[in-house]
Amino acid sequence: MRRVHIKAIKGTALPIALLLAGGLFFTGCSKDREQAEEMTDIIGTKLTLKITGIDESITVSTSGTEAKTTEEKSGMTKVLEYPEFDALLSVDNYLPLRSSAKAASNPLLAQSLKAVTIENGVKYRLYLFSQDGSRLISSTLLTSGTQASIDVLKGTTYRWAALSYNTAEDVPDILQESTKIVLPAGKDILYTSGEVVVPTGAGNINVPIDITFKHKFARLAVELNSQGMFANMTGAKVNVTGIKTATIDVVTGGLSDLVSADQEMPLTVFKDVDPLYQDDKITYVYTADPMAVTGGIKVGVSDLSIRIDDNTIRQFSSAPVNFAFNITPVLGNSHRLLVNLVESPLTIDAVRWARQNLYYQAGHNPYRFHHTYAHSNARNTYFSFKGLVPDQFGINSDPCAQVYPAGIWRQASESDFRKLTGLLGLGGKTPAYGTVNNRGYYEYDAVGVAAPYPNNKLHFNFNGGSTAVSLLNGVVQATFGNYGTRVELWTGSSGLDLGGLAGLGAWYYSGSKNLLGGNSADLFASLLNVSIIGVNVIQSQMKNVRCVRK
Repeated sequence: MRRVHIKAIKGTALPIALLLAGGLFFTGCSKDREQAEEMTDIIGTKLTLKITGIDESITVSTSGTEAKTTEEKSGMTKVLEYPEFDALLSVDNYLPLRSSAKAASNPLLAQSLKAVTIENGVKYRLYLFSQDGSRLISSTLLTSGTQASIDVLKGTTYRWAALSYNTAEDVPDILQESTKIVLPAGKDILYTSGEVVVPTGAGNINVPIDITFKHKFARLAVELNSQGMFANMTGAKVNVTGIKTATIDVVTGGLSDLVSADQEMPLTVFKDVDPLYQDDKITYVYTADPMAVTGGIKVGVSDLSIRIDDNTIRQFSSAPVNFAFNITPVLGNSHRLLVNLVESPLTIDAVRWARQNLYYQAGHNPYRFHHTYAHSNARNTYFSFKGLVPDQFGINSDPCAQVYPAGIWRQASESDFRKLTGLLGLGGKTPAYGTVNNRGYYEYDAVGVAAPYPNNKLHFNFNGGSTAVSLLNGVVQATFGNYGTRVELWTGSSGLDLGGLAGLGAWYYSGSKNLLGGNSADLFASLLNVSIIGVNVIQSQMKNVRCVRK
């Protein structure tokens, strides 16, 4: 420190001392005033934060980077066959939604809303940088649903970024030396950023920032649907491979250093698409990789269990069945990977038969196959020829085509049944006869898995059919007989034209134990009445229906 020597002169020493003291006093006041002004700029000058939700709008790309599949229009129409169950896969951007109210309360089911509300209690961190992003000013951990504000300086421009895992989990801080964070696997990474200018002026200033998060990763909605097995799911293990996580630069939002993030999860992490039923479940996994994966993103399903119609549990193998989805994910978008589980058929001479008869149950998933080989004389198991529902005459319909997923089954035809009966007694197969509770059945040897199904025999119960029909107020009334003593099944094939509208032949399969103890099963032609009521309504008896794969 430089020393200043002052010569003492009589009469001048005191004024000089006072002058020096006054100089020091005025210098101190100036610094205090500057600090006071700076504090005035900060105190009461705030960024006020408002979470507006998550942007759920689907990005429509015109650059060729939109999600692609190996099938036209993202629909995979080929049924994939496996030993215990089959599957029909599809890929699209549709996320099932039952109502907007459910979407608002459950982001997993959001589809068409532009912004979905973030639930209270979700943690997020607000990073505040200098305008060029080179210097971290502050880092604040906040919680949605709680009013938040951050002190700032008037007349300053800031760059800000917000990051969340869409959970109550803390989001980490960053160091001045690095603006990067290694992101956890299996999380819905939400991110957004922007720039804010704090104005000058007297008094308190509040500068609002609306934070609308966007999904940083591609969201893959994994959906398991067991309607094609006609049962609610009670358990499964699902393994998703081919997905990745990454490191994020908080300033720029850029992703780097991708690493594998394969995920295994129980069925309990899935949500019911419709809360009333457990046969359609969905969950999200996330990937930071916008490139197509060699071999596809695989969804493996093992230990599947369903609750069948006698209220018991049908347990499938622990060996995983892997379903491959060949897509190119788009970061920020949602893609649905739908696995429609389908009951496996039994094959005889290249015809793939449903294991049991069709029945109709109005309401949810109405067209179903029985799970067990129990006899049934329930009214909803008998149809008219080409009838769509049990209590109405047919209008050239195929009820099997309505079985979920629609279009993979059809009603067994005359030629399908000929593989069993032959023609004029030649080339037919001899069924095995058996009884349960004194009610008969036929079984044919077939190719297909047995367990966990009752067996791998093509089984026809002697459920009989109607002996008389009438129409009352548009509803078919029927009297039934031969329950336990005869099998009667419609084909979907018309027989001989017996005079135009006066009558029509229809083929049906029928069999019983004959008087000599032999097994008699063959195809017969039935006479039908046709009435003209705007459309052709085919009046017929009521019989069981069996479906085959297309």
